[in-house]
Amino acid sequence: MTDDYLISRRYDWNDVSPVVGAIEALSDADDTDPDAVPPLVETVDPESLNDLCASASTGRPVTVSFVHEGYDVIVRSDGFVGVNPA
Repeated sequence: MTDDYLISRRYDWNDVSPVVGAIEALSDADDTDPDAVPPLVETVDPESLNDLCASASTGRPVTVSFVHEGYDVIVRSDGFVGVNPA
């Protein structure tokens, strides 16, 4: 269901961390540089986000959702990141 998001991306968590994936998707949604995205630590624990999504079993995927700077963000352990206006 990637068509239901303003921004949707797929990542390999071995190459890019879930936190970086979320920041890149948020910067695309806001049409800004990734460095301009306020730190995720204001909304979600970045270390926990990385740990939950990067180390989840492929048989039992994990989804983490949160609101950051006016956007609904979904990060899944299968490498999907979706962003919509909140």
